[in-house]
Amino acid sequence: MFKVIIIGCGNIGFRHFEGLLKTDLSLKIYVIDPSVAALNLAQRCYEDSKPIEKTCYFFKSIKDIPGQMDLCIIATSSKVRLEVAETLLKTTSVKYLILEKVLFQKESDYDQMSSLLKEYNVKGCWVNCPLRTLPIFMELKEKVNSNLNFYVEYRNFGIGCNSIHQLDLFSFLTNCLDMKIETSKLENVVESKRKGYLEVLGVLTACTNKEDTLIISSSNQSSLEYVMKFKFNEEIWTIFPLLEKITVEDTQNNEIIEKVINYPKQSSITSLLVTDLLLLGKCSLPDYETSKKLHVNLIINLNTFFSKVLGHRVIECPIT
Repeated sequence: MFKVIIIGCGNIGFRHFEGLLKTDLSLKIYVIDPSVAALNLAQRCYEDSKPIEKTCYFFKSIKDIPGQMDLCIIATSSKVRLEVAETLLKTTSVKYLILEKVLFQKESDYDQMSSLLKEYNVKGCWVNCPLRTLPIFMELKEKVNSNLNFYVEYRNFGIGCNSIHQLDLFSFLTNCLDMKIETSKLENVVESKRKGYLEVLGVLTACTNKEDTLIISSSNQSSLEYVMKFKFNEEIWTIFPLLEKITVEDTQNNEIIEKVINYPKQSSITSLLVTDLLLLGKCSLPDYETSKKLHVNLIINLNTFFSKVLGHRVIECPIT
């Protein structure tokens, strides 16, 4: 049986746990969370689902886990993720790691994590920015052979905590990791729905040296519907993720086609990714060093914005 550990079983960690229970693999699953309520919820899910060839253990501390693990998913908040990763690697031997985003709050943490991965001989580490793994975006990548203009609008988007997903997809579609991120059109700072963190409203933009552009809009005036729009070649693809539909417009012929698409939930994504990783040793998520570059670029720019708005120097980006 493969041994898998999830550290942090809140909202996203719980979805990863559901995904593990859906796999056809024989697994020993260790769930770690300081919250008894979170552990109880996961245990009820395990008991209700009656999964085949799955054994689950629920602990409040990392110190209770075995000395070797095939895979660890770290789904804690960004504030403690590096500390948790270091404690984990000092406690047990880990073959593969999947880290939730936003990775870390401080720029220096990113190099420290790189050092930890080398020091403890982790065979592979990936970051959970899964849009690039979805069939609709893999199909889109095959179609794009000119400049791409990518627009995102959604009132409930959360630019601070979610824009790394769009930046990763933008990088994937344009084959460009170096991009200029612009925060001059961000408007203000608000309390995040996650206690102790902040969120930003307004417009975040990014562009490549090939003049591809990404524009993310999220404010009280933004659309109540989640919309992703891609303009390239002679086509406009408008994707409605929550409705699982797409319209494809041919601007030359003025033809519009509407189709239903599969826009899978995190649990389904996790199930597929973990199966590939444990059986084949590969993963279609961005690897740590790739995601690190995008994260650091975003963190530096957001810290500059937070420093300006809050009136003091910010070096720990207050997003998760």
